Amino acid sequence: MEKSKKNIVLLIKSFYFFIFLFFPFISVYPEANNKMAAILLDSKQLVKNECGENDKTFPVLQLLDSLVHVPILSEIEFRKAINQIGRLFKQQEKLIPAVELYLNVISYYKQIEKLSVEQIKSLVSFYIPLGASHEELGMWNRSLNFYFEALNLAEEYNFDPQKAMIYNNMGAIYYTLGELEKAEFYLLKAIDINKKNGAKKELFNNYNNLGGIYIKRKAYNQALETSLLAIQQLDNENEKDVYLYYFMQNNIATIYLLKNDPNLAISYLSNAKEYQIKHEFISDLVRTYASLSQAFEMIGMKDSAQLYIEKSLQQVQLLNNKHIESQILQEMSDYHERNGNVEKAYKALKKVYQINDSISLVDNQQKMNNLERMYFADKKIRENELEIKNITLQKLASDRLWIISASVAILLIIVVLYLINYSKNKEKERKNEELLLQHQTELHEKEKELQKQKETDLNETIDKKNRELASYTLYVIKNNEFIADIKEELKQLLLELNPKDRHYREHIRQLINKLNQQHSTDNWEEFSYYFEKVHPSFYRNLEEHYPDLTLKEKRLCAFLKLGLSSKEISAITFKEVRSVESARNRLRKKLGISPEDSLTDFLQNNIISLNG
Repeated sequence: MEKSKKNIVLLIKSFYFFIFLFFPFISVYPEANNKMAAILLDSKQLVKNECGENDKTFPVLQLLDSLVHVPILSEIEFRKAINQIGRLFKQQEKLIPAVELYLNVISYYKQIEKLSVEQIKSLVSFYIPLGASHEELGMWNRSLNFYFEALNLAEEYNFDPQKAMIYNNMGAIYYTLGELEKAEFYLLKAIDINKKNGAKKELFNNYNNLGGIYIKRKAYNQALETSLLAIQQLDNENEKDVYLYYFMQNNIATIYLLKNDPNLAISYLSNAKEYQIKHEFISDLVRTYASLSQAFEMIGMKDSAQLYIEKSLQQVQLLNNKHIESQILQEMSDYHERNGNVEKAYKALKKVYQINDSISLVDNQQKMNNLERMYFADKKIRENELEIKNITLQKLASDRLWIISASVAILLIIVVLYLINYSKNKEKERKNEELLLQHQTELHEKEKELQKQKETDLNETIDKKNRELASYTLYVIKNNEFIADIKEELKQLLLELNPKDRHYREHIRQLINKLNQQHSTDNWEEFSYYFEKVHPSFYRNLEEHYPDLTLKEKRLCAFLKLGLSSKEISAITFKEVRSVESARNRLRKKLGISPEDSLTDFLQNNIISLNG
């Protein structure tokens, strides 16, 4: 019977192994490879349409040509190719094509039922630039949505570098939205990860962004501190890091201007200026000249201030950037207004309005075009996803039809075999169950008996130890009280001796001192301590119900609780039996016990009122 069951299980496993493992191996993997190749072909056409064929696009186009003909394209190669296209679009400020690229790729991954770890890593790496592209387009909420999608995956699979990047980007968005607490929260999380990983490049960005938050809060000392931390992440041997070093000189100068320290600001700006002139970094030089103008105006050097604001305007005109030109003209207008030159202020402001009007028209048209392209991109992706889902469903229905038929046949065979063996095994199973139940019952009873015996042995051991402790304590008390009586008699004898019998008097004092060393004044406390070990809560319950009892009466209760007779108590306390009886009668009255009831039984057995 057991052998038949094993054969059935083996048959089922073999059947489903070939259906669900071998079948996908032959059909799904090539299909996935074909889809990735198709995406690369589409991306290649997108690059040609948006960026043309030139020296800058040639390496990317050549890479795509080589990958589309690879028989089995690896996930890592595919990821690198897509991100290289994305970087090309970013360098050429083609944000909408970048969005189309990443939306198309992410759509492909969403159609895969179970993603591998490498595919999830790819998905995260595509969500990040997709969010960044929307961020640059000013679509903050949509950008955050993509970042949260990436963050959920990165946190689940512990992709630390990606998590840090997402935290930094989210911090930058919340900074732009004016939510400084959230911005700081995410940037600090990014810093924590990048510190652990030693990612200095990322730490530079984190600290620089954090400095911006502190500037907005007017926490200028903190802003300076984070700016210096950012500089510490740079490598002086790296050309790009050298550029960033002088970029940070400008940032630090800005902070000193805000701190009303123009002299230090001029020092930093002068360093940056020399480097920017040498390397012809025009856009940075525009900013540096404008800041120098502000610094010289603050220290009263108006000629220098005017010279640098004019230099800033000359440089910005070489850039052909209307946004920056408008900002510099606005600063020039403000400068002339502050210095009483209304005519020049008006002329500069008039140019600002003219440039802003032209910028507004271009920006609005660009925004319309961008939104239109994004709408059609989203629509196309949704349509593709729907079409692919329909095709997939049809294919699944076709592929699984024969699987269902074969499964039904196998199930019928299994049912027949099961019914044949069912009647033979049922009685055997029933007997086995009864036998097992009987064994379990016997085992349970034995365990109960063993546990009960253990508890009995333990209680006997405890009782024995408690009796030994009580006996020892009573012995100590009796011994100490006996010593106390001897001391009193010796003291009395000392009083009765003739003062001239100095030798005897000195000897008696020595005896008293020796007895003092042996006598414990804490005998009653010692007895109480050990008594509580034997009878926990006895004194507490006694005091709770009878708070008027004296110390001697409590001691008498304890002796009676131990079952000592009046004669035994008399021997311990060195009092007459009659005195002990009188004390018992007084105690009986205080406890409210009638003469017919036993005082000892009351103290030993009244658990509810005294020893609960």
